Amino acid sequence: MSQTASKTTKTVAPSKTTTFEVPEAIKEAMPKAQKAALAAYLAANPNAYVGPVAGVVAEGCLPAYLRNPNGKRADIVRLMVKGMPVAKFLVAARLLGGGYTDLIAGVLGGYSRSSPTWGKAAFTITAVA
Repeated sequence: MSQTASKTTKTVAPSKTTTFEVPEAIKEAMPKAQKAALAAYLAANPNAYVGPVAGVVAEGCLPAYLRNPNGKRADIVRLMVKGMPVAKFLVAARLLGGGYTDLIAGVLGGYSRSSPTWGKAAFTITAVA
């Protein structure tokens, strides 16, 4: 009597990556509409990750749209520079008084249209499904 071992192989499907794209209309929208668009993306992608755009934000540095390297806003942006899950970022940012506004500023390139980097994202929000 002989026994043969049966091997089971597991096929792993390639992961699908989605990035929060900023529609042109969002750039001109009111802050509430911007927040709603980002919140909808995050609700659909709860594992989203925020991180700096290579070549725009140097490792360990702050983006050009942030004029003051000190204070709460700089501390909040430093969290994004490190890169982390958005859910974790929002908890930490809220403790400092920030949150969605800072994420939106990161993907729009500044906190206001008068920012010299407006329209050029410093951070991406990406989810892997």
